[in-house]
Amino acid sequence: MLRMRKYQRIIKKIYRVLPKYAEMTDERLKEQTSVLREELLQGKTLIDILPNAFAIVIEADKRVLGLMPYDVQVLGGLALFFGNIAEIKTGEGKTLVATMPLYARALLGEKGNYLITANEYLAERDGQAMGRVFEWLNLSVGVGVGTEDQDFETKKRLYNSDIIYTTHSKLGFDYLFDNLGSELAEQVVSKFNFAIIDEIDAVLLDGAQTALVISGSPKVQSNYYQISDWFVKSLTEEDYEYSDDKRKVWLTKAGLTKLEQYFDIKDIYSEQYVDLYRHIVLALQANYLKQNGKDYVVESGKVLLLDVVNGRIMPGVKMQGGIHQAIETKESVEVTSETKTLGTISYQSLFKKFTRLSGMTGTAKTDEKEFMETYHLKVIEIPTNIPTQREDKKDKIYVSNQTKIEESLEAVREGIREQRPVLIETGSVSMSNLYSLVLLQNKIPHNLLNAKTVAREQQIISDAGRENSVTLATSMAGRGTDIKLTSEAKQHGGLKVIGTERMTSKRIDNQLRGRAGRQGEPGESVFFVSLEDKMIVENSPHWVRQTRQRLAKRVTEGKRPATDQVNIRRLKRVMDKAQKKFGNAEVQSRKNTLAYDTILSGQRTRIYAARNKVMSEDETYLEKIMSQCVNRVVTNFVGETTNLTVESVADFVFNNMKSDYPLEDIERRVGRDSKKKQIYEFLIQLSSYLLVQSLKRFNDGAQARYFKKVVILRAIDGSWIDQLEYLQQLKNIVNGRGMAQHKPVNEFGREARRHFFKMEDQIFLDIYRSLLLSELKAKPDGSIDIEFP
Repeated sequence: MLRMRKYQRIIKKIYRVLPKYAEMTDERLKEQTSVLREELLQGKTLIDILPNAFAIVIEADKRVLGLMPYDVQVLGGLALFFGNIAEIKTGEGKTLVATMPLYARALLGEKGNYLITANEYLAERDGQAMGRVFEWLNLSVGVGVGTEDQDFETKKRLYNSDIIYTTHSKLGFDYLFDNLGSELAEQVVSKFNFAIIDEIDAVLLDGAQTALVISGSPKVQSNYYQISDWFVKSLTEEDYEYSDDKRKVWLTKAGLTKLEQYFDIKDIYSEQYVDLYRHIVLALQANYLKQNGKDYVVESGKVLLLDVVNGRIMPGVKMQGGIHQAIETKESVEVTSETKTLGTISYQSLFKKFTRLSGMTGTAKTDEKEFMETYHLKVIEIPTNIPTQREDKKDKIYVSNQTKIEESLEAVREGIREQRPVLIETGSVSMSNLYSLVLLQNKIPHNLLNAKTVAREQQIISDAGRENSVTLATSMAGRGTDIKLTSEAKQHGGLKVIGTERMTSKRIDNQLRGRAGRQGEPGESVFFVSLEDKMIVENSPHWVRQTRQRLAKRVTEGKRPATDQVNIRRLKRVMDKAQKKFGNAEVQSRKNTLAYDTILSGQRTRIYAARNKVMSEDETYLEKIMSQCVNRVVTNFVGETTNLTVESVADFVFNNMKSDYPLEDIERRVGRDSKKKQIYEFLIQLSSYLLVQSLKRFNDGAQARYFKKVVILRAIDGSWIDQLEYLQQLKNIVNGRGMAQHKPVNEFGREARRHFFKMEDQIFLDIYRSLLLSELKAKPDGSIDIEFP
């Protein structure tokens, strides 16, 4: 309440100064950007000049775009400026709302001000349309579309713009690629100042469990995939069981017994069978958790993942940790090679880098608690400019799926008779294909919008607002385009939305309803539900199953018409509880993902910070690392070798320092009765001497400094890649420890920390060996090739 009063006071100030800017010529209005920046340099704060900033961009919107923001849009702009989530209903002009806070934040002159969209089409469309306003006001605008094909200079210009329109994945991948290079000057994503995330619930909630991953060279292919798949497909229901939320699956005692008999082994949990057990778990997940048509589709012999938000195919994206290969094996298509992970980051970690974060969506209030707990973002409901006229009807509940589909078809026919556009939404690609077949059998022409028809998406949506049109879609969330009604369609009652099942959360239901009734237009929404729907079957109490069986029996006996709706008040609560149960499982899953990634993020931050310091080529820092390196490697060898002998010391020297060092010199210096301290001192002296000799090979100080930098970066990168692979496998393993009264996240944190210190030891050893054992080959042009050990 206090926040809204504050915004209303600012809005009054905006409209008080607006006439002044409305009277200005175009040239004078364009100059106001420089005027405001000068006021900031003279000591005024951004809050001091905020009413003027908003008034200037409001007038610019009017002159450049011919669009005058409504009062509620100005309110939405303020909510975004102050770092909140603005719940702005579908069709209320979110794109225009964003111009105001983006302009105001860009006045500070700090780079890294983003409008982040769900897909490239929206980034390009909005960047080009709204970018005209910013450029008119003498600000630079970058549109981050197709940046993977652009050269370094083009990318640098993009990220050096005052305002950047891009996608979440493009930003994440460019950030990861920045931290794979060997020169600080090659980094382009330097600032994370202010971000507005369009469809923020789709990005930070629905997409939260999908990490961005950069993969490199393939690993040695495992031969366990096929045999694990054969075994898992031989299991019966008593051999495995699910967690309550159906997100995990594991073998029962009967299943473990069958496994040990099948593979003729005694203890699958012993260390020698770790890799086999991992593949069994992957095969279980692929066969019993991942569904064709819902999680992925198979096209042209390839497994293609589906976006959980809008059902689109995600080309080039694969699940990590071997699960993608397990699905390929399940579907009997060519198994692609597993690749090494070079870099990874979750959307949670990526967006927590911003100094100030905000977002827009039509549906956020239902998940307000999670936004506050995870991202510290408050959800502010922005009123519609014109009151909503949409009629949301009660759910129509039937005993069987067949009856539900038949009755929903009758609702489609009714919409056609009324000359209204009809939008039907299903929960999966497979269901949309089935429903499309039913529509064709009933001679109802329609457009199908799912993963397989995405190329025609814009045309399909543009046709969806015509009278008598029927559009069938898997999901309309995150598409960023509204269904615009023709005048005839409005006269006949507007868009009729039909849901063929309740979705996994009330937020997604509301997203579907929100497609109708935009900007005060007429509209209607209704959900058709059956007691056989997966959501009800998997999440309802026993009495619902008994009720379904009893009613089905009465229908079979002719004592009850199949078309009769089920009017049991408790069922409405059952469906709400089922959605809540599923939603709670989703929330917990996202919390786990965040907990795992927080641990990984701490390690990633340390590695990237170390890389950046090395790339700065600070001689003092490089010398410090080499000194630490010598001391740590020698200390580890002396401290961890249980029986220090001349032979063990000689072996260490030959393998890590100098392969042709005289054995007699080692015997003379170490002796048969030397103590650890003497051996330590000998190895430190020898290491220091050989290090000096190694660096004397460079006549040029810059070459020597570059040699040190390359050696250290190579060691860090090699060990970090191995660490990422280890952490991916560790996450899969510890998830099974919950059965043994261990908290998986705690186990992960403990093991990850232990392995990080082990990784540090390996980094120092690799640096040590490369400094002392690498060979240099001079080329005729004066450059030098390095051959690492």
